[in-house]
Amino acid sequence: MLIREAGIIFNGIPVIFASYHRARKEKADLICSSGLMSGLLTFAECLMAPIEYFESSKYTIVFKKGIMQDFYGKEQDILSFLVIDKDDRLEKYLDRTIKPLLDRLLKKFISEFNGCKVTEVAKFEPFKKTIDKLFGTGTQTLEEKVVSLLL
Repeated sequence: MLIREAGIIFNGIPVIFASYHRARKEKADLICSSGLMSGLLTFAECLMAPIEYFESSKYTIVFKKGIMQDFYGKEQDILSFLVIDKDDRLEKYLDRTIKPLLDRLLKKFISEFNGCKVTEVAKFEPFKKTIDKLFGTGTQTLEEKVVSLLL
């Protein structure tokens, strides 16, 4: 499964976002996409049990929801997410690999930024290195993995 995008959404606002292989050709508005993703997830959870992922014909968006305090000490929803290529083996890897990775990403982000102002997004930029390190070779295509072995 190739990881295409990963990120953190705090109360519908994209806080940090890493794109490895574009999932769409046209450039999308990140704020609108994050708001829509949060809204869909909230709507779906009002109707059903907690949602773990959405699946389309090409991609799967996997979520992990948590709680983080904002600058004013109020608890707010926070989401970590992955956009991955659709794969029939998703159920096999969901509990064993994907969810623990998203949980670890969420815990690292909360431990580092709990209680800070999310409107100052520039301070989150160094966290991309944590995302890159956490997902490692899952962000590389087969060709990129082979090339890295040869070097």
